[in-house]
Amino acid sequence: MGEITEVDDSNPLYIARINEEIELKDGSRIRANVFLPRSGGPRWPVLMSSSPYGKDVPLMDRRVAAVPEEQRSKHTRFEAPVPSWWCTKGYVLVYHDHRGSSQSPGFLAPFSSQHYDDYAEIVTWAADQHWSTGKVGLTGISYLALNQWFVAARQPRGLCCIVPWEGMADLYRDATRHGGITCTGMNNFWFERAVRPVQYGKGRELSLHGPDSPEGNLTEDQLSENRENFPELVLSNEFIDDEFYKRCGACDFSKITVPLLSAGNWGGILLHLRGNILGWMRAGSEYKYLRIHTGTHDAPFYSSPAMDLQLSFFDCWLKGDDYGGWKTGKQAPVSFAVRKGNPGIAAVDEKEAFKYRDEKEWPLARTVYKQVNLTHKKELREELQSGSVSLLSVSRIRQNLQFFPSGERILFKSAPAEEAYEICGHPSVMLSMSLTNHPHDDFADIDVYLALRKFDAEGKEVFYTSSLGTPQAVTLGWVRASHRTLSPKPYPEIEGELAWPTLSHRRDDVKRVRPGEIYELLTELWPTNLAVEKGETIALEVSPKDVAESGLNTTNDALYRSEAKLGGNNNIHFGSQYKNYLVLPVV
Repeated sequence: MGEITEVDDSNPLYIARINEEIELKDGSRIRANVFLPRSGGPRWPVLMSSSPYGKDVPLMDRRVAAVPEEQRSKHTRFEAPVPSWWCTKGYVLVYHDHRGSSQSPGFLAPFSSQHYDDYAEIVTWAADQHWSTGKVGLTGISYLALNQWFVAARQPRGLCCIVPWEGMADLYRDATRHGGITCTGMNNFWFERAVRPVQYGKGRELSLHGPDSPEGNLTEDQLSENRENFPELVLSNEFIDDEFYKRCGACDFSKITVPLLSAGNWGGILLHLRGNILGWMRAGSEYKYLRIHTGTHDAPFYSSPAMDLQLSFFDCWLKGDDYGGWKTGKQAPVSFAVRKGNPGIAAVDEKEAFKYRDEKEWPLARTVYKQVNLTHKKELREELQSGSVSLLSVSRIRQNLQFFPSGERILFKSAPAEEAYEICGHPSVMLSMSLTNHPHDDFADIDVYLALRKFDAEGKEVFYTSSLGTPQAVTLGWVRASHRTLSPKPYPEIEGELAWPTLSHRRDDVKRVRPGEIYELLTELWPTNLAVEKGETIALEVSPKDVAESGLNTTNDALYRSEAKLGGNNNIHFGSQYKNYLVLPVV
């Protein structure tokens, strides 16, 4: 213990202890970097982060721009708090590689209970160190955020508060299987490009993979054997109650009782936004706060307003200095950007364009759920449609198209708004659909991709900044017809019924799709905010494939997106006996 620890005192703002070894109860060793302030002390509160991304891996060039100049140092890491800033504010930073990643030996199993158990044990370790006041907070973006929910539910001694910043809370619904459809694009990208298995260094580009491990380096075959293949596990575990999701997704949010600040991003569709909102709703904390910003994935975390917000939160719960008003009611339980106007696509937080509004709850108590009907004329109308049945072909899948299946989108468009209104909350969609001309009846299914869009008074579509910095629709949704069963109580921690539908995704709830039969497909769109001004229109896109703004979150895998499963025509049925509508939460 301690033989490989190196002390780096080259920065005048902090002292870095690299590869501090932490022995766990089962004898395993976790390696961490510990950053100690040079002033104050001798004890400070502790901020912690953990990920499989490599505590020693420098920021890639494209990520450096997200971090302001005054926060950059050689120890600035991907999605993690910056020691050169936080140590000067009187905090110790601890950032560890979880078991089997980067410098921590062991078997790498991302999203595992083992990882969360390790993290909870390390929280108590940090609380007991001679340089610690015994009070610990958790922070970080994305993976560094999602694991905070699971650690907090374990209630480790010393944990006082958490800040999950753009982090999912339901791995299945938030990330890997939207609507039951496998998200292979992000799963593969994340596994191959972001995760850093232990002993990954020699012969590889330092800027991407970090230094060698003290024990030497493994071959590619050894590395493969020393970690789970996450994309394959997602493909082979189709249902939310399969063993893989039981292991990595089980969390009793009612046991999260420490103060929390959950920060989401309206542009974080497909990966993070839903988790920040639902995690906040599910948590049992007396003091919990929801903030929803705009802009790219990581830049808002490091912005001056966000840093000041986080500092006041941690100062309150870790130092007892509540100048920010977290205990007194000065801080609203909910605050978010209202997306009004068209600021264009930007790589930064659009604070100058979108004003923030404080609220007391989520969903907003004054919400009116307005049903807008789809018509065979590709309209969105408040009136119910009467008349005979019409069929509108949505897709024809062809196996020889390697990336995307064929089939054109259908855009159901509203009339121009006669007066301004605001959509704020959880929309949903109902479709009456059938499958015809399917080549293999025994394996039939229907995949539906949905996008809510906005057009200005001149008819030009208004795009918003995704977390990747690319153009994005207002919000998205998905449903696989065989997964159409709804869950009456998807989240036991939330009292009462949800105002939007949530698919069950349980193995026993799967329902076969038979060609020629008509099915009602009711599903949620991800939560959103949108101000619609006079003369503007909205539209609902229905598509058989990934919408244009899917980014890395594509679903083009051969096993689940095949001709044998999805070939044929998808049809939407219209008439007085069929239900086709969009539900909008209007405030």
